[in-house]
Amino acid sequence: MHSAFIARQPIFDRKLDVAGYELLFRGRGYAGDGLSDNPGRATATVVLNSFTELELKRIVGHKTAWLNVGREFVVDGLAQVIPANLGGLEISESEDFDEELVDALRELKGQGYRLALDGFGSGSDAESVLELFDIVKLNVLELGHDALSEAVTRLQGYPCQVLAHRVATHDDHEFCAELGCDLFQGYFFCQPAVVATRQISANRLALLQVVAALQRPEVQLSDVEGLVARDVALSFRMLRYVNSAFFGVRSEVRSIGHALALLGLDNARRWATLSVLASVDDKPTELTLTALTRARFCELAGEELGLAGGSELFTLGLFSVIDALMDTPMQDVVDSLPLADDMRAALVHRQGPLGELLDAVAAREQGESGVGVTVPHADELYLRSVIWANTAAESLFGAAPSTPPRRQPAAPEPAAPSPRAARTDGGPVRRVFAAIGRLFGRRA
Repeated sequence: MHSAFIARQPIFDRKLDVAGYELLFRGRGYAGDGLSDNPGRATATVVLNSFTELELKRIVGHKTAWLNVGREFVVDGLAQVIPANLGGLEISESEDFDEELVDALRELKGQGYRLALDGFGSGSDAESVLELFDIVKLNVLELGHDALSEAVTRLQGYPCQVLAHRVATHDDHEFCAELGCDLFQGYFFCQPAVVATRQISANRLALLQVVAALQRPEVQLSDVEGLVARDVALSFRMLRYVNSAFFGVRSEVRSIGHALALLGLDNARRWATLSVLASVDDKPTELTLTALTRARFCELAGEELGLAGGSELFTLGLFSVIDALMDTPMQDVVDSLPLADDMRAALVHRQGPLGELLDAVAAREQGESGVGVTVPHADELYLRSVIWANTAAESLFGAAPSTPPRRQPAAPEPAAPSPRAARTDGGPVRRVFAAIGRLFGRRA
């Protein structure tokens, strides 16, 4: 697999269902080190690699993949490589919205592409063409509450949704929702809703007791069977997982005992633990998917570094969001669990090699690199973890952790070639290859 780092950031609607994913592309793709000094060329290369090699639907499911693109990518026709029914295009307000760029955006809009404007400030060149954009993205941290309120007011009357970006806390989320924002993006969903709470609610305490029992080193398969069998939903999830195509059994497994024997103790412990955590029903399912991705990354990367055993590393990643699942400070949660001291330090304070491993996966979720411990092939491991988590989640939720896609209106019939299209002599495919040739200094 060619290196193509994808940081996938969920976009939530007002019900906290995932409405799409923003994909931040990093990596070298086919062209090697020569791309590092040209962001536009790097983006083009990795986008093309990703859509041709990575089976993007395995990463985003049926949701829209929002891609950051620049002026050159739009004007040169490269954007048309991305299927309009799968990808949305996000362009910064800092671009020069001259006639050439606006014409290109209108053409894409006519072909069924969804467009997003990243940023909206006073005097922006994009203000005159706001009708082109389906989404306008506002940075909550940069604007602050007062400027955010003003921007949302100015956008009223335009046919666009307002996306509140970098929403860090539940208080910020509530403020943006009250303003009328339609979409939300940020790490608020990975944080406890009430961090001042010093007690764990009764129903979640029961869940933690099951989790704690599963984490005991001396636990036996018979113990796990008893814990799983007492909960109908947990039993159903376990059987669905073992009978899924992901697990690959040839004949139907009908008993918890048979399922656990096939899984083995380590797999049984961690999947029962995950199923217990997934049963917290007032949290976005994306939180469980984040936990799965982190768990798999820690398992793969940590084993490569020789940090700990696979089961312990999986648990580390899985529990990195347990404070948000329980709406309780991390310190209080880990005090309820029989965890090793190095794992406690990593979860609460991000200390030690295990803490650096969590920093490394969290950075990749946000499109950053060079944070946390240095992991060989970390970008590829993260991408593998995202794909694995999407597939594995089907055993917990019956489908990818998202709501079914809404019926979309039929795409408009292709319009007659515009004067701009006619000048390129050959239609969209020809324009794409011509643009690729110009981008890399070769004639198409």
